[in-house]
Amino acid sequence: MDILASILVLLGLLGLCLSLKPAYLICAYSQFSSKGWLTLLLLIVLFIVSYLSYLSLLLKSQETINFIQMVVAGIFFAGGWFVYLVTHLSKQTISNMDSLLKEKNHQANHDSLTGLPNRQQYYRHMDKVIAQKPDCFYCLMLDINNFKMINDTFGHSEGDRILQVVAERIDSVLPEDALAARIGGDEIAIIIPDLKDKNISLIAKDIEQSLLIDIPCSGHMIVIGASIGIAQYPKDGQDRKSLMKNADIAMYHAKRSEIAHQYYQVNLPSLQIPHL
Repeated sequence: MDILASILVLLGLLGLCLSLKPAYLICAYSQFSSKGWLTLLLLIVLFIVSYLSYLSLLLKSQETINFIQMVVAGIFFAGGWFVYLVTHLSKQTISNMDSLLKEKNHQANHDSLTGLPNRQQYYRHMDKVIAQKPDCFYCLMLDINNFKMINDTFGHSEGDRILQVVAERIDSVLPEDALAARIGGDEIAIIIPDLKDKNISLIAKDIEQSLLIDIPCSGHMIVIGASIGIAQYPKDGQDRKSLMKNADIAMYHAKRSEIAHQYYQVNLPSLQIPHL
């Protein structure tokens, strides 16, 4: 009886010790943490101390364990594992909720096709950058030339895949603190901070070179052409609307000429589709 009672208390103590980690992780979730969970964590510590004290009494006792003490040992065992189940299942539920919230937040702020930030996130990011009143940053508007021809020739599924490849290539050559977003159709908007050691034209050239690599499409190889319009803050606009408008105007000028007044444009090679 003495050994059985001690084993029950030890097993209950094990359950309490195992519950410490999930309880702590719940408290670490900033959006889910509360004073209640912190209180539970402190209570678990106190329970562990109590279990150790009771176990010490059982081991030091010279008397035979009676029925009541066995019941108490059984309660200690059940209580320890009950606390573990509550904390473990709660942590699992909260973890799933946290993952779901992150997924929903990602879906709300990113384009489902390319994985790039969407128009809303682009707006928020630009407003945030403008609010910091930097000395300079660049707003770029990029449009794929003759993209309708790709959809008409190869189908929309291939057109979607081309967009994914283009988005991945553009994102791979941008500076770490730049942001590229798909704002609709085949238009990609880019925010690039002030370049202390690199000219904006070199960034545009990097984008050009990344798109010059052939893309396999339905058994053919195509080269994507794009036009880029660039507006500079604060010279070409001091708010989001004017910057995007001027970059958009610059982009359409880039489709027709190599240089447009006040804005820098880069004409990338026109779309080349092999004869079918």
